Amino acid sequence: MIIGPGSVKLELFKHANQHDPQVAKNILGVETVDHPSDAQVLAYGRKYFIKADNMLGDSKIKH
Repeated sequence: MIIGPGSVKLELFKHANQHDPQVAKNILGVETVDHPSDAQVLAYGRKYFIKADNMLGDSKIKH
């Protein structure tokens, strides 16, 4: 999961797709968050991976 402000996170995702497809296939989401605190990053991660676990099943996601 990539989170952060602006378009830089999308550039990172595109870069991963072009230069390291093995890493890119493990990126499960991109979220826009303006200057998150550590606690906010943790909360987004928990929220996102709970949803992903429910959608994909636990066996598809490596924590």
